[in-house]
Amino acid sequence: MRRRGVVVKLFAITASLFLLFYAIVLISQLTFFEQFYEHHKLSVLGKKLKTFSQQYTGLHGDKDGISREIATFINKNKSQLAILTPEGRTLYDNPFRIVIRQKDGHMVKISLSTFASAKGRELQAAKLKRGDRVEVEGFFEDDVARDWFYPVAIRKEGVTDIRGPEGIETPYPKERVTGEITEMLLPGLKQWNLRQGMLSLALEEWFPLSEAHSAILKNGDRIEEEWTDAWSGVRSFIAIQPIMRDGDLAELVFTFTSLQQISEAYDALQLFYIYIGIGGFALILLLSIVFSRIVSKPILSLNSVALRMAKLDFSAKSPIRRNDEIGSLSNSLNSLSEALDVTLLELKQANGQLREEMDRKQMIEHMQKEFMSNASHELKTPLSVVRGFAEGLKDGVGESKRDRYIEVILDETEKMEELVRDMLDLTKLESKTIKLRKSVFSISEMMEDIVDKLYHHLNEKELKVVTISANEQSVNADPVKIEQVLFNMMMNAIRHAVPGSEITVRIDSEQERVSVAIENEGEPIPDDQMDLIWERFFRGERSRNRKTGGTGLGLAIVKLILELHESRFGVVNTERGVSFYFDL
Repeated sequence: MRRRGVVVKLFAITASLFLLFYAIVLISQLTFFEQFYEHHKLSVLGKKLKTFSQQYTGLHGDKDGISREIATFINKNKSQLAILTPEGRTLYDNPFRIVIRQKDGHMVKISLSTFASAKGRELQAAKLKRGDRVEVEGFFEDDVARDWFYPVAIRKEGVTDIRGPEGIETPYPKERVTGEITEMLLPGLKQWNLRQGMLSLALEEWFPLSEAHSAILKNGDRIEEEWTDAWSGVRSFIAIQPIMRDGDLAELVFTFTSLQQISEAYDALQLFYIYIGIGGFALILLLSIVFSRIVSKPILSLNSVALRMAKLDFSAKSPIRRNDEIGSLSNSLNSLSEALDVTLLELKQANGQLREEMDRKQMIEHMQKEFMSNASHELKTPLSVVRGFAEGLKDGVGESKRDRYIEVILDETEKMEELVRDMLDLTKLESKTIKLRKSVFSISEMMEDIVDKLYHHLNEKELKVVTISANEQSVNADPVKIEQVLFNMMMNAIRHAVPGSEITVRIDSEQERVSVAIENEGEPIPDDQMDLIWERFFRGERSRNRKTGGTGLGLAIVKLILELHESRFGVVNTERGVSFYFDL
């Protein structure tokens, strides 16, 4: 019963909405289409008439230019147009013509005002173009000027004669003119059958103008009115645009367009909408039934599964498998029970990660504070020593102590320079602005130079350095930066080595990489500090012994340099002590 209710409701809603929309569309078209189409057509015609009037004013005196603009207006707007005097005398009307040049160079204009109306299709089929030679039979309007020629037949080489209506009576003798087409103004395809005679009827009825119309035009305003021919009953639209010169009414642009086609089309549409309305109504009902069944079937199936899940029966699975929203909902229901467990587990893991991140942040802050404390101590102590010995020199200590005082001052100054230098190096490396200058060199040779430089430090703790090299190959790296890496690692090994022990340096080659390991004898690194020793601010020596503690920046610098070289590096505790390693 419930399923039937859903289907029926969905069908009723769908059918009602579509029928309402369909009815609104049909009623709107039946009621407003004719008025809308007429208003649109007349509005556009009025704007284009105003534009034409402006162009006509600019072409004052250019007869050929005016004719072309009139032809363009008639073709584009499917309307008839004439330029008149305020009294109604025609200055320009139908401009369509062919101009031919005779052998003697005389130009003859062939008027197509009436010929094209009757033989438009034949003229179109003849495909006349400039340069064609034609023979035209007809009569001249003025036997003296002999410029305008009205055709009865037109012949083109290779084309059957195009003859006008039979039985045309003319008061003038028929003649033949032959020449080459130099200019053409032909009506558009849809303009062949427009009746030029309707324009003449309209002019006869409207002129002379009434006083009311004359007053409107003298004010520069356009007249727009609907006109119905009393004899034929054809509805038309008349628009008269005044042309003003020096504030006076000079000419009138009279345009005429038929509204009969709109009425005839609207009558046919009314009958068409009746048939399409009946068919559309039946189609909407049929489609609504199909639509309601298609949509409601998966919804009812999902509802059954959801009811079982509401009773905590998560064994119910929806059989629907579709690549749309309903299929997505089906998959969501199927994975709901599993998703709850997964979500809780993820929340616990996220909570643990968040706690670790917070602990790490606190640890880093602690390391920063400790570093500042260490740096302050490292700088404060030598500064105090330097100041004390400098005051002794100022007070004039004995000559035997002056050399000792100066030696102490220089030693403490060197330590301060080392700390500042390490801090600057670390800052440059972290800014990622350093570019490596790679070259090929030997690690073992570089190691020998570093051991020589550290002779004093090694001798103080009675340490020995043993270098073991097997199949060593040259490396391609930045020698300055790698020397700093080896120097910092050796200094770290010396600080934490047992006095009198050995420091072992192993250099091995495998395929295209060279590995280096520096191992000393001493206490191992606690597991909780294995990852921390590479971080800046970390200092493994917490006794603040200035001779063995270091600044806590050496291994951080090593890490950044090796990362620039894309090297694998690390540290491990060995049986003897600690081994730092890297490869290139």
